[in-house]
Amino acid sequence: MIEPTLMRYHGLMGRGVLIAVCLAVAAAACDKSTDPVPVPTTIAKPTTTEAFTGTVAPFGSFQYQFKVNVDSEVHITLVSLTTIAVQADPTADPPVVAKPAVNVSYPLNVRVGQTTITTLGIACTNLKHVMAAPGSSPQLTGQALAGTYCVDVSDDSGALPETVTIKVTIAHS
Repeated sequence: MIEPTLMRYHGLMGRGVLIAVCLAVAAAACDKSTDPVPVPTTIAKPTTTEAFTGTVAPFGSFQYQFKVNVDSEVHITLVSLTTIAVQADPTADPPVVAKPAVNVSYPLNVRVGQTTITTLGIACTNLKHVMAAPGSSPQLTGQALAGTYCVDVSDDSGALPETVTIKVTIAHS
């Protein structure tokens, strides 16, 4: 005959082993040494190109909103900066001398973000930005989820000696 004390000892020991095994399995399952597995997402190539023009004064900015319809690449190009032409007015006091529009190449801050309303007005949050002079290749590229975004072109550094007209293209899907 087995003594009741010995049976209690074996029952507690069996439970203890079971608890130890459960804790070991749980600890192994929670091991954080492995990297998470990324979920592949299809990113479309740009299928449309929007162009906009605006004016930027010294220390000023111009914003434009655009909509990405499907997750896609986004390519933003500051295409040109042009001074504003002035027509001659010899009858003005003092007389105004004509000045033609001229392409210039000052570096401006090109920013892509999301529009937000602040106490000071509408702002374009900064998701990505670059200081760039105009050119034919995209100065800002990246990927965007479907949604509404904004492009802000600004003269944060005061590089502009006068107001200019900007031309920007945005390629996306």
